[in-house]
Amino acid sequence: MRIGTKLVTRSQLVDLVYSARICHSREWVDNTQAATSATYSRQVPPGDGERFIVVAAGSEEGTIDGSFLSFVSKNRSGDYHGEMNSELFIRWLTSHLLPSLSRPSALVLDNAPYHSVLTEESRCPTSATRKADLINWLTQRDIPVPPGATRPELLLLCQQNKPEPQFVVDNIIREWGHEVVRLPPGHPELNAIEQVWGCMKRHVRSSLRRFTRADLQDRLEEARLLVTSEVWAGAVRRSRSFEDGYWTTDNIQESIDRIITADDDDDDDFSFDQESDDDVD
Repeated sequence: MRIGTKLVTRSQLVDLVYSARICHSREWVDNTQAATSATYSRQVPPGDGERFIVVAAGSEEGTIDGSFLSFVSKNRSGDYHGEMNSELFIRWLTSHLLPSLSRPSALVLDNAPYHSVLTEESRCPTSATRKADLINWLTQRDIPVPPGATRPELLLLCQQNKPEPQFVVDNIIREWGHEVVRLPPGHPELNAIEQVWGCMKRHVRSSLRRFTRADLQDRLEEARLLVTSEVWAGAVRRSRSFEDGYWTTDNIQESIDRIITADDDDDDDFSFDQESDDDVD
């Protein structure tokens, strides 16, 4: 698995640790299976019920002890994404997950907003930045400011000198002696915990009876206990199979590109003079 420009093998990093959050609701509906499935045929009460945010992490050895956390969402509108912000994630990271890791590990993160808050040093001005702040940003970095430059010109100059992104979460993880693997956007199949969440959701959805907070908490706890190390190992194997498939495709494409480049080089050596010589009897 590649981290930036560094290729990290699984033997170099003892564990791959997958972390994410889900939302369970008393009105939650799983769209991953057909509506005709017997598991999902039972109707649930409509309305704005309570929602639980669940955060956890795990590896092929199972859920990380101490990493499982659930709490009631304050937002009943259905848009629960803002409930897990950077501050809450960092608090969970430093108080629940990182202290529980006994070996050097690689934490697998997707591009959720709370994973991707930039450090102050790596932030670049935007179109909303005032002209005076643009000048100040450039001056602090010893970048010459052209006399009389307009605001669009200053913004372009800032963008041309945009620093490499550095994420607050990544720095914290590395301070604890671990590494970070960031998944490409739009590839949940590479994150094993997404499959684990699917198992938990299916259990909660099929076993929920009274649609109360206590019932939902009980079903969540049951689902957590059902996610054994065998379940995690299977999820990790499946994610790795997707990863290996992408690497195989990438290597094939690189081989094709090399062949095309080599053919182009051979064509460059050909001249009309050679063709004329071959035609002479």
